[in-house]
Amino acid sequence: MMDKPLSFYAFEMLYWCGIREGELLALTPTDFDFENRTVTINKSYQRLKRKDVVTVPKTKKSNRLIKIQQFLADEMKDCFKLFYSLKANDRIFPVTKHYLHHEMDRGSKAAGVKRIPIHSLRQQKVNSKAKILLSFLQKILYFPFDLYVIFFKNIDFINKEVY
Repeated sequence: MMDKPLSFYAFEMLYWCGIREGELLALTPTDFDFENRTVTINKSYQRLKRKDVVTVPKTKKSNRLIKIQQFLADEMKDCFKLFYSLKANDRIFPVTKHYLHHEMDRGSKAAGVKRIPIHSLRQQKVNSKAKILLSFLQKILYFPFDLYVIFFKNIDFINKEVY
């Protein structure tokens, strides 16, 4: 993914924000508040009959404000710099869901790992707090990662498919 910055930033947003593909593809610069480190989710992108269509999200609860970490805010600022003249209402990720699926296939093959559905990244946001905790404990206590998985495997927020 690193060889295609737009793909890298797209998957970073999917993973760390837990947003749907259509919500990602509908994002515009006006959805980002870098001062408060938030992203507004209030629309969704679809491709219908060869036309780009931006609609309201899937449900009322899908309208939300997501707090993002500083590193992700910095990465998205870098992402904006990829464009020659990005306007306030331009889509940041001017690609399709098919493109994202192709990139997931390509990345999985290059990494030599089993491909997971892109929607599974959405569940990983919940798991990220567990991953941060596990990473911290691993560094502090110097235990193999597998021991942490065994130790935490019964906690609801760890998705067993990931490990």
